[in-house]
Amino acid sequence: MTMGAVMAHKAIVVTNCTNRKRQSGVGVVALAAVETSGPLATVAARWAKAVRKARPSSEARDVYMGRAFTEAQRVTATLKGTLHIISAGLGVVDAADRIPSYDLTVSEGTNSLKPLLIQLGKEPSDWWAALTAELGGQHSVPALLDRHPDTLALFALPGSYVALIAQDLASLTKTQISRIRIVTSDHGRTFLPDNVRHVALPYDERLEGSAYAGTRTDFAQRALRHFIEVLGGHRLSPEEARATVANAMRNLKKPAVPVREKKTDAEILALLRKNWHRFDGASTRLLRYLRDEELVACEQGRFRGLWCELQQELDTKG
Repeated sequence: MTMGAVMAHKAIVVTNCTNRKRQSGVGVVALAAVETSGPLATVAARWAKAVRKARPSSEARDVYMGRAFTEAQRVTATLKGTLHIISAGLGVVDAADRIPSYDLTVSEGTNSLKPLLIQLGKEPSDWWAALTAELGGQHSVPALLDRHPDTLALFALPGSYVALIAQDLASLTKTQISRIRIVTSDHGRTFLPDNVRHVALPYDERLEGSAYAGTRTDFAQRALRHFIEVLGGHRLSPEEARATVANAMRNLKKPAVPVREKKTDAEILALLRKNWHRFDGASTRLLRYLRDEELVACEQGRFRGLWCELQQELDTKG
């Protein structure tokens, strides 16, 4: 059996962790509670100690929320494969692993690593190297690929998580690289080391002109769904995959972006409050309502904070 034939029937999906998590507020391991003085390796050691000390609460698949994670799960089910998560706080974890409640991200937001990395003059990949060294090599990308030999590994990651695992990607062997495909944005591809650029797929914003439109935060996972469901990409060689994606993008047109009005937090909260029951409080639908019906400019992180504030207010009244 050829490698191509094996990969057509055997695949894993690798996605990123999300800021939205189902977890109790009790016993959450957060960067704010860890001493961050000293070199990065020392901070990583303290973080790893806190993570190991925490009691695992739920399987990873039941913790992460949001469209990006749901899309990755959907592709995994289509391929009858397994799902794996790149976690800024836990390294590589399997969807079936029981993990502790934690709050740490390489993206913007509360408990973000960015301020610490800037302060120390370090890159996200430096944190990843220090973290996986402390947690054990089994939490690295090369170890994941070694555990799944002769399997196609489909990585769907935003730029911030490509930057996080860049050193791991640079360390891969040619054999390992031949059986991975990387789906990310134009921006995400700028973080890729040279050795894996040829297995990155040329998806771009023209995808928004298809039935797979969405938000920037779930771009990679939506593109992966398109790659599998529309193009049957898991059956293609790296060269065929790149050419097929490029051709699909040429047949799509990026939709015109409407001009949206800036509003204050109070004004946005008033709109959300008025339409909360209309959309059953669903955050994705409310964000689409704001942007598409009211033509309000609201960045996703800002919207998420306002939505949580309103949800807490309504729960208190409720």
